Amino acid sequence: MQEELLRSKVQSTFPIQSERLMQQEIEQEDQAKDLYKMIDQGIVYYKNGQYTFAKVVLYRSSSTLLSQIKQNKISEQEKPIAMEKLQDGVRLAEQCNKQITQKQQQIAQKDPYCQQIIETSMIRKIDVGFEDIIGLEHIKNQLEETIILPNLRPDIYTGIRAPPKGILFYGPPGNGKTLLAKAVANQIKCCFFNISASTLVQKHLGEGEKLMRALFDVAFQLQPSVIFVDEIDSILSKRSQNEHEASRRLKTEFLVSFDGIQSSDQDRVFLIAATNRPQDIDDAVLRRFTVKILIDQPELKVRVEMVKSLLSKVKNNLTEQQFQQVAEKLQGYSASDIKAVVKEACMRPLRTDRTLILSIHRQDIRAVSKEDFDFALEQVKPTLSQQQYEEYVKNFK
Repeated sequence: MQEELLRSKVQSTFPIQSERLMQQEIEQEDQAKDLYKMIDQGIVYYKNGQYTFAKVVLYRSSSTLLSQIKQNKISEQEKPIAMEKLQDGVRLAEQCNKQITQKQQQIAQKDPYCQQIIETSMIRKIDVGFEDIIGLEHIKNQLEETIILPNLRPDIYTGIRAPPKGILFYGPPGNGKTLLAKAVANQIKCCFFNISASTLVQKHLGEGEKLMRALFDVAFQLQPSVIFVDEIDSILSKRSQNEHEASRRLKTEFLVSFDGIQSSDQDRVFLIAATNRPQDIDDAVLRRFTVKILIDQPELKVRVEMVKSLLSKVKNNLTEQQFQQVAEKLQGYSASDIKAVVKEACMRPLRTDRTLILSIHRQDIRAVSKEDFDFALEQVKPTLSQQQYEEYVKNFK
């Protein structure tokens, strides 16, 4: 009963994410002790006032420990100790949430620009994880190594092992750059700031750099945190003789602030930027992104998985061979283009006889067919033509 109540409490505090019995028992006890150490480390962070760090560590260790208890991977002898540790982790995770909220309010009260950043650019709830992104496995692994693990074990990732602070996502539009950034922040339960060009480009001279300064200031105070700047080329483009003073000052403030988060191995403020046009980014800005990741068009296998996933809750009569044929025809389509094609195919049965829509039972709607996809492919064309994509690959790959 106590375990069920605690499980319910854990689920309300943070979503559970999962992660093999004689020799295994010894291994399991060792794993449990490692998790106890992580919870103890989270407690240390909490006592030191590092509430976001504490939340990150307590979230992962408590979730994993609960998963092991649920799967009977903890021996009966060890179980009472595990339950006690789990209770400590859950209780402090709840306290961390309260302290973080209070700290945000204090920061907002001190500076109107910080308040604007917190109110307009800080995303409090992210409902996407790596499991929601089809494909891109090698990129997920790279992000786990560069951001996720360093946040869970900041005591290990120091010195020469310190993680890079700047990551640039580049590639054709509509392939999940923003989704990946959100998933990273969700994996580690850190503060996530989503910044657009319109936020930083202000009508009054000097406002843009003040907001830029406030952005990094808030991210630093609430670390670990991830700053995501979409379409970075639109605000940090190459310098020119005719460049506006406000644009030049914004670039200068960005470089100073970015250098600030890279100067310390101990700080955990990460900048992820996305662009469809890396050639337009200022060279000084580009040099500071030590990790550059190409987010390319989905491969055939991924396209098949995407179409199946999007059709999983829609009645259809496509065979395995037909799924393959549709995916082959989607060569050159971005992930968002593929979604548009599937939507168009799913809408076609509803258009067969609109007069029946108000009276027809849902289960009587015609199944989506291969012919619907043939029609949809005629209606929805890829964002980039084959020639445009080849030119893109030639210039940026």
